[in-house]
Amino acid sequence: MSTLLEPLLQSGRLRRVDAALGDWIMRALPGAAPEVALAAALAARAVGDGHSALDLARAREWFEQLDGTGKPPTLPEPAAWLATLRTASSGACRTQDGNLPAPLALDAQGRVYLSRYFDAEQHVATTLAAHARADAQPPIPNPRPPGIELDAQQQHAITTALRHRFILITGGPGSGKTFSVAHILAALVDGSGMRIALAAPTGKAAALLGESLRAQLARMALPAAIADAVPREASTLHRLLGISPWRARPRHHRDAPLPFEVVVVDEASMVDLPLMARLTDALAPDARLILLGDPDQLSAVEAGNVLPALVDAASAPPFAACHVALAGSHRFGTDSALGRLAQAIVAADADATLASLQAGDGNIRLVAEESLTALVEDAHAGYRPVLAATDAANALAAARGFRVLTSLRRGPSGCNALNRAIEARLKRASGVYADAEWWRGQLVMVTANREELGLFNGDVGVAWPDTDNGMKVWFEGDDGPRAFAPAALPPHEGAFALTVHKAQGSEFERVALVTGPDSAVLTRELLYTGVTRARSGVTLYSNPDTLRAGIQRRTLRMTGLTDRLREAAGT
Repeated sequence: MSTLLEPLLQSGRLRRVDAALGDWIMRALPGAAPEVALAAALAARAVGDGHSALDLARAREWFEQLDGTGKPPTLPEPAAWLATLRTASSGACRTQDGNLPAPLALDAQGRVYLSRYFDAEQHVATTLAAHARADAQPPIPNPRPPGIELDAQQQHAITTALRHRFILITGGPGSGKTFSVAHILAALVDGSGMRIALAAPTGKAAALLGESLRAQLARMALPAAIADAVPREASTLHRLLGISPWRARPRHHRDAPLPFEVVVVDEASMVDLPLMARLTDALAPDARLILLGDPDQLSAVEAGNVLPALVDAASAPPFAACHVALAGSHRFGTDSALGRLAQAIVAADADATLASLQAGDGNIRLVAEESLTALVEDAHAGYRPVLAATDAANALAAARGFRVLTSLRRGPSGCNALNRAIEARLKRASGVYADAEWWRGQLVMVTANREELGLFNGDVGVAWPDTDNGMKVWFEGDDGPRAFAPAALPPHEGAFALTVHKAQGSEFERVALVTGPDSAVLTRELLYTGVTRARSGVTLYSNPDTLRAGIQRRTLRMTGLTDRLREAAGT
């Protein structure tokens, strides 16, 4: 193994799979310089860390944030490193305009990609640019719904969606994204018979999209023919596309496109680059794609930073004409302490954030991070309605009332440890043996997609006895809760405490957010996303110094999608 790779592997900053790629390049391509093998290994590591590329100019900044033992080794100087990659005659790295196959790709801005991620960026960019340039045919007049008052932003969103094949609607919680989509869909199906698909990245986000859309449609007093034509249920993107671990290719792709004229995707901030590439590959050429999302939220866990890249590209044509940014919030009123807290975080105003938390408002408060015993008692009170429910349906509804969220997965303040502590407290309160594996009121989250069961990553269920007093795990379904034997469940974990990433796309009445110690994980986007999972109240378990550091820290994502979008647009 290369002398550049071995110490990185031993320190834990490279995974074995990353080092193996670099080692393979050294063996398969003897002419490759050691810096090429290092770039390959770090590009693979970057993908594992949520990036779509290794940006040589920012590699040192990112590399120093990676967990590992000992002082991080010094990386090559970016300019010299880039020159080595550009002049390499080994065949390991293709340039942006090159067509020869190679394991790596190098773009004009000095980013190193695993080739499939560069190809994914190019495919997403060219497809969306083509849709953005194409006017919808035929253009549909924009009827103003009777008895419904629309503000200028919402009217603009509807007009834009009726004229274009690509529409990006962004805004925070309660800004009117679903309200606008309800009116868009009503206008589109008015006499046209359009087939419409609703989707979101997770099962919970899909359920919330369907629930919100049903509520909006109920208030619109539409003619029966139009109301019946608007879909009311959403699916996960994986289900929509037919992605399965048992298929080499999704069911829908460019040779077998989705049979819909309109595809609506909510929570676009959670859509990673490979999934967006599969979605754009499966779109019919004349289909409309409507993306909804909050660009201030966390990016997808997997590689890419799709929604912020689209927002950046929307500063220029043709994407500018397709983007509608909704401001304000109907969930958080002008006098809402929770709304002010969220906006202070977005504005990176640590003083205003702390002032909001320390003002004594009953809906938001700051508790010393060391008081995790207080958190467990807070959780006991928050989950009491779940334990007191009369049946599984009521228990699932009660579970929406409260959730503990964490920035970390491991450690004393991580979701794993807190789940164990909360479970132990709830078992004592319920008179359940400490070693009971399944017990009434236990919350679990599915962590893998199982299409054949209709269960998907992020779905939350509750353990509850059936009519024969046998323990089952119940999940929300279209026609009421669905029961599964515990042994039949896909991989799952406790759901009394979730990471903020896992909770993205969900809403709870009240949230307890635990930041843990200051770390690179704690960012402005994570704090904002955690706070805005709540509808009415947040308790932050942290300390002022940790919050200040987190608010000033932005999530680092190395990606070239904005450049690919601008290149595809010719700007």
